[in-house]
Order: sequence, then C-alpha cells, then structure tokens
Amino acid sequence: MSAAAEIAGSLAAVPDRGVGTDAERRSAIELAEVIRRPGRRDASLEPFWCRPNWAMAQAWHTGLGVAGSLVSVSSHWVGAGLLAAALISTFADAFFAVSPGRRLTREHASQNVVSPAPGSASADVRLIITANLDAARQGVGRRALSGLTARLRSLTGGRAPGWAGWLMLALALALAAALLRATGTTGTAVKVLQLVPTAGLVIALALLLELAAAAWGPGPGDNASGVGVAVALARALDAAPPAHATVELVLTGAGDGEAIGLSRYLRGHRDRRPSNTIVLGIGPCTGTATAWLRSDGPLFPLGYSAILRRLCQQVAGSDPALGLHELRSRGSSPALAARQAGIPAVTLTSQGAPDETATERVLLVGLALTDAIDAYLGELRQG
Repeated sequence: MSAAAEIAGSLAAVPDRGVGTDAERRSAIELAEVIRRPGRRDASLEPFWCRPNWAMAQAWHTGLGVAGSLVSVSSHWVGAGLLAAALISTFADAFFAVSPGRRLTREHASQNVVSPAPGSASADVRLIITANLDAARQGVGRRALSGLTARLRSLTGGRAPGWAGWLMLALALALAAALLRATGTTGTAVKVLQLVPTAGLVIALALLLELAAAAWGPGPGDNASGVGVAVALARALDAAPPAHATVELVLTGAGDGEAIGLSRYLRGHRDRRPSNTIVLGIGPCTGTATAWLRSDGPLFPLGYSAILRRLCQQVAGSDPALGLHELRSRGSSPALAARQAGIPAVTLTSQGAPDETATERVLLVGLALTDAIDAYLGELRQG
C-alpha cells in the first residue's frame, strides 16, 4: 500500500470526524505526528473558532423566505421585506459565511495542521498544498442537493449556478411576486410566480434541516484521500524541491462546505498574498476520472486561476495516460477560499467509479503540475 493510501485509510477509519469534535482534534494531532515522522518537516496546530453548520444557517434563511412568501399574500410589503432579508442573508452566508442565520448556530473550535517549508528552503514564491481533514455531514439532504445541481449543470453544459444560487433564484422569484402584489398586480400569473418558488423553498428547507442534523461521514465529501495525497506530495517535493518555490503543507479543519479552515489560515498569515503565493488544493481522490477544477462555488461559478488551468492543460497534453480533464464544480473545494481571496489557486480531484489507484494517479498529476509551475516561475524570473 502506498503512503498516500495508507494515510487516507487511517484517517477515513476515524468515526465521526466532524468539525469541532474530539475525533477531528485527535486526527489533527496524529497527522502532525505523521508529517514530522520522516524528520524533514515540522508541523504545528493552529486552532480557531468558527460556526461551521452552513446547512442550519441557510435553513434559517430559507424558513424566513417561506414565511415571507406566505405573509405576502395578506401583507404584501411585510412579506416582501422578509423575502428581501432572506435573499440578502443567503448571499452573505454563501459568499462570506457571515449572516444572521449563522449567528444562530453553535460555535465550535477547530484547527489547522500547518507545516512550513524546511528551514533551508528559500524562494520568493510559496506553494501551499492544502486539503481538509474533517469529514462532511452525510444524509439525504447532501445527496439530493448535489445530485440535483449536478443534473442541472449537465443540462446547461456546466454553466448553471450552485445550490445556493438556485436557492437565491427561488427567493428572488417569490420576492418579485410579493412586489407585484404590493403594486396592485394580481391574477393567475402572480399566483404561479409565488407558488412554484415557495414549493421549492419548502423542499429546500426540509433538505437543509435534515443535512444540518445528519451524522458525519465517511461517505461522499470525505477528503481523507485528498489528505493522503497532499502529505505524500509534500514529502516527494521535500526530496526533490522546486527551484523557484518553497512548499508549505496546510491541512485544514472546518473544510466541509466552505473551506473555513483555509480562510482562517490566510487571514492569520497576512504575508500570503496574490503576488507571492500559489495554492494547490487536493480534493477527494477516489475515482477513475482525474480532473482539475475550472470553477467552483455553491453560489455562482468562480473561475480558478487561468494560468494554473493552462498549466493543467499542458500536463494533460504531455501525458494522456493520466486521463486528466477539466471539470466545472459547484461546491466548495479545498482551494476555494484562496480563490475568493484573489490568490492564484486550483484544485485537483478524481471522481467516477471507485479506483484503488486514484491516489497514486492524482499524486503523479500533482508532481507534474508542480514541475510545470516551477518552470513557469523560472521563465518569469528570467523574463
């Protein structure tokens, strides 16, 4: 068994590894020891507080939207005000993880495992390899939300918004119906305009409430395999370091749904800027189809770094046997927080039918991509 697969298997075997749990803390401590074991790297824990239950936060906003739609039948402006508040709060929570609904959820302690480049390493650019170590909540809500948005992406050629985008659309349509009623417009069209999105909001509320209380993985969304690849990739680059970048390993907590851990890491390390930092995220590595993400985000598509995507295309063309291709995602990959901060970033993952060799294949892609990044940085320096 490879080192990446061994680390992934050991981490995946830890039950209930959710954000803020004892299992997550024990996993972080054990991973720090695994990183230190070869003797080349140090690793430390960086704790932080967060409110990670995004499903419960959005359930509050969705419930407010349902109430606003119902109230708008008799009190048009009051209902419209409630719907507007729900719409704004949904956007704020999906994009900034800050909202009134978020304040109504429990606060938890989580931690990042941070391993800086070996002391002798020195370069102008820092390459951060990252993956989240916590397990995602499972349940009907997750399968339904991901399955529905995947079908809609397929129908629209990958250009549809994420689940939060559809939630905002439903709220916007219900708000439009309330405003029409407030201005005196009535009729069947207005009733339909209100009924359809309200029914969608009721279904979304049920799914979000189920997901907010669901048990932790393992299952879809568990990134133990990505953690194994990230650690193995850092070790391989320690043995043959890039000439123009230092390699830092950041295994984050609170990654489910929002990549809060990476966001807190970047906030706490202000010297990680777009001008001197590149982030390589490693998502779940379990399937036959290896890919880099072109875009990501639960609200609307956020495109990853054009330069890094071009280098991924270069790697794919140079070794077709890797089966590397481009993928449009609508979730929250390990590198999303860096993309939101304007830092050049991209995520590697593998999906599809289960494949025992997936971690090794993504590791090879990571090594090839790092070589391409290093060559690109060398060209920039010479130019």
